[in-house]
Amino acid sequence: MSRLFEGVRGISEGSREERWELDYAGRPAAPEGERSDAVRNRRRILRVARRLFAERGVTRVSMSEIARVAGVGKGTLYRRFPNKGALCHALLDEPTREFQREALAEVSGGGGPVERLRRFLDRLVWFMEEHLDLFYGGHEALSGPGRLEQMSSPAYEWRRAVVLALLRAAQREGEIPGDLDVEYLAIALLAPLDVDLYYHQRRVRGIPPERISAGLRALVPALSAPPEGG
Repeated sequence: MSRLFEGVRGISEGSREERWELDYAGRPAAPEGERSDAVRNRRRILRVARRLFAERGVTRVSMSEIARVAGVGKGTLYRRFPNKGALCHALLDEPTREFQREALAEVSGGGGPVERLRRFLDRLVWFMEEHLDLFYGGHEALSGPGRLEQMSSPAYEWRRAVVLALLRAAQREGEIPGDLDVEYLAIALLAPLDVDLYYHQRRVRGIPPERISAGLRALVPALSAPPEGG
């Protein structure tokens, strides 16, 4: 693995001494000593939720229905998952890990940092697109401080760290000006992929993902554009 991303990998995986096992929202995974019946209930609930969400959409499925179809009591369901948002986050866990592994391998490959950044943003758009209902379903239940905490979740911090590492590499290699505020730019480039804004672009404005991806990729070369009159 490229040294460029050694720190990035640690965000999603943790060190050997203190390995992170986190779901999409950054909550610790169940302890290894969890009872077998609790593990079975969790898997059954997630399997049923995944199927019902896929068939009818997150907003059209109630927690009561999930408990009934899964064959568990409401108390069991709510102790494990207090709302549909928590279910969505749990269902996003493995897809998020898989995306991180594949994206990191791709951006560690050939091409300059700017080109790799374009590829990463493109892949991120399609990841959002594939799991948009779960992203929005998990976000919809949040309000106030909980909504803001999403911007410091391990999943978001991983994305920001990748973008920031590529921007810094682009500065070192002279692809973008050395005086650009890359800390801010990393946040700005990810802003259109905020769950609420992405949902608005797709479901309200009807902007296709190809156009969103093209727009994001168009912003990257603009970073290296010379100032007017230069």
